[in-house]
Amino acid sequence: MEQNDATIALLAIGRRIQSARKKSRMSVAKLSAKTAISTRFIEYIEEGEFRKLPGRSHVLGFTRSICRELALDPEEIIQVVKTAMYPAPMTEFELTIAQQMKRPLVAKIANMLKSVLDRITR
Repeated sequence: MEQNDATIALLAIGRRIQSARKKSRMSVAKLSAKTAISTRFIEYIEEGEFRKLPGRSHVLGFTRSICRELALDPEEIIQVVKTAMYPAPMTEFELTIAQQMKRPLVAKIANMLKSVLDRITR
């Protein structure tokens, strides 16, 4: 997913969450109290600013908790967030190209990724 497409997707998710919250007649403060997520982080999510959250586990965990509280399908929304924020690992072809670029650091990283992927898929 291109950066611009990812940004648009995250903005759409944020608006969807905000809309569901407002439809439920719930303030950000009340949602914060129900989920134990700071109001600032909820506001970031509603603004589509997921990258301002502390890390992947927070992004996914907070989003999942908020969706559950607002009766939204968390898995559908999490999938969009994952696709937008965490692109898929390099394909075998991309790893080969990186190795052929004769850049020692790129080749080293590509080899490490390949070995990690090989271990995961076994």
